Amino acid sequence: MMEVLYFFVGLVASLLGSMAGLGGGFLAVPTLYYLGFPISSAVATSKFMVLVNSIVSTYRYSKKIRNPVKLYVAVVVPMIAAAYLGAYLVAVAPRRVLAIVVGGVLLAGSLRMIVERGEARKAEGKALAGDEFYVLGALSGAASGLVAGLTGLGGGIVNVPVFIYVLGLTSHSAVSLSMACILPAAVASTIRHAVDQLVVWNAALSLGLGAVVGGWIGPRIALKLSREKLRKVIGVILFAAVLRIVVQAVLG
Repeated sequence: MMEVLYFFVGLVASLLGSMAGLGGGFLAVPTLYYLGFPISSAVATSKFMVLVNSIVSTYRYSKKIRNPVKLYVAVVVPMIAAAYLGAYLVAVAPRRVLAIVVGGVLLAGSLRMIVERGEARKAEGKALAGDEFYVLGALSGAASGLVAGLTGLGGGIVNVPVFIYVLGLTSHSAVSLSMACILPAAVASTIRHAVDQLVVWNAALSLGLGAVVGGWIGPRIALKLSREKLRKVIGVILFAAVLRIVVQAVLG
């Protein structure tokens, strides 16, 4: 019965995560924790699910959307490096205060996605032109990685609004690129957690099977939505995910 429950947790978390470009850990981690997992094992086990989801959903999105390789590299390299820096700085930084401040900013961004009408400020074709765009992408990747490392927020939670409102990508392109950016970090994290023997494999495999289904269905649903409707869906999912983090930080 527990394996069946893990499967459905993986399915729902991956479906919502792949639709919004968030991976799914925002839902899987607290669910596993409330089911009795130590927080370290909940994070490690969930990361395997996120890895499977990122592989499946990235493949699905690639059938319809081509992620620009140069932009991908420009974002991912500094994002990973900054995430390590943020994880180091968290020992000396007020993590709880940072989570509240950054969460407040992201809540405002998610509300903007929900209430705003019309597409993002730039068209995708125009956004992908010019070397300065890739410089901005590298700076955005570094900022999202640093915030993710400092606060524990997933990179997708930071990246998606940055891709839409800073880089000017369309909603579909932002989600597709975010899921692709999650992949290398998920690989590294899963290997590290496996070496540390933190992954609960019976749960991880059931979550992973659910992620195969959710990661396959989520992009299909997202690609059928209009850009504006998808942006609103992203906003709702992002708001719920960040609100949980902020409430958790406030309550300690």
